[in-house]
Amino acid sequence: MYNPYRPSTKKQAIVASSKASLTSGDASVPRAVSFAPRKSGNQSVSAEPMIASDGSFNAYNKQDLYANMSALQRSVSSGTILTAATQEAQAANERQLKTALADKSGDTWMALGEVLGEEIWETLGREGFARKTLMLKELDRGEIGRVAVRRKDVVAYYTTANPNVVAAQVRQKYVLPPEFSIVANILIEDKEIAQAPGDILEDKFQDGLEQIMVTEDKIWLQLARTAAVADNDLVYFNTFTPTVFTSLRTSIAEWGIPVTTAIIAFDIWNDIIADHEFSAWFDPVTKHEIVLEGSLGSIQGVNLITDGYRYDTLQVLQAGEIFFLGSPQTLGAIVQRAPLTTNPVNHYALGKAERGWFMQQIEGMAIVNPKAIIRAQRV
Repeated sequence: MYNPYRPSTKKQAIVASSKASLTSGDASVPRAVSFAPRKSGNQSVSAEPMIASDGSFNAYNKQDLYANMSALQRSVSSGTILTAATQEAQAANERQLKTALADKSGDTWMALGEVLGEEIWETLGREGFARKTLMLKELDRGEIGRVAVRRKDVVAYYTTANPNVVAAQVRQKYVLPPEFSIVANILIEDKEIAQAPGDILEDKFQDGLEQIMVTEDKIWLQLARTAAVADNDLVYFNTFTPTVFTSLRTSIAEWGIPVTTAIIAFDIWNDIIADHEFSAWFDPVTKHEIVLEGSLGSIQGVNLITDGYRYDTLQVLQAGEIFFLGSPQTLGAIVQRAPLTTNPVNHYALGKAERGWFMQQIEGMAIVNPKAIIRAQRV
């Protein structure tokens, strides 16, 4: 009996073809480096593109750089500019997608789904808040998913003679986050596939992976909003100023925790670029690929991350929302039971002419140290 899920040498061939197409420089593959002419301040329109050939922003000064970063955000949100993950998915046309769809056995289709799933998810993972801010622990089969909590519970004594002291009994504390599955089940009628002007299976494959990432970030956001007010007060502000920044950073640092990340809604960016004091502190990101993954640069060692460079439907933060976070080692972890798997499915055996994708990952998530997170909200 034919088993469409058996190991296949076709997968290696597709991998090789994928790598070749990515390095071939084929002009048919979309690139996010072609931008319209621009102007800066009172200067006339320049023929110089926004992005240089090395991937850096072309800018006359910091204000011009801020304007270019804002323009890039608007272009990504509107769909004019493609993120790296979207480019990767669309470049799948060059990686034998048509051949895979035409393969009625499902063997090539199966291998293609595995390859694309691994490649695109690797890119999307760099855009997600959860995997940027928490440690990742991959579990072996049968291993208990638990997160060790570091506590300062050892006691020392001062003695002058007969040093006979009570022993400090140490017990390792663990948090066992409940495990859950994130799944997407996508089915499309063969008639729709034949009538669609593009590759609708490819498009929905990409949409499914994006929604897996968004669902993971929504779970992270629920945990973050709850944990942020356990040991630190919720901070309200009208305008995000250096004073607000310092106050949020100090609220975590006073616990002896290094503050490494601030996650901000993109409307906060307007406050930052409008404040001259911020401009003196700010170390902006100049590589557009890093910006498209959500990083805006750093202020006093705190890396600023946003979801403003995603499509509107993929953003999870509400307007005016900010989180300051300690390093992942001090905050929490994801225990991953099973990494993301993508499997082609069809209902031919059930008498239904439809095909699609089934995606699944199993994990647990925990923020174990509420002292390492604080939330602020614009009013």
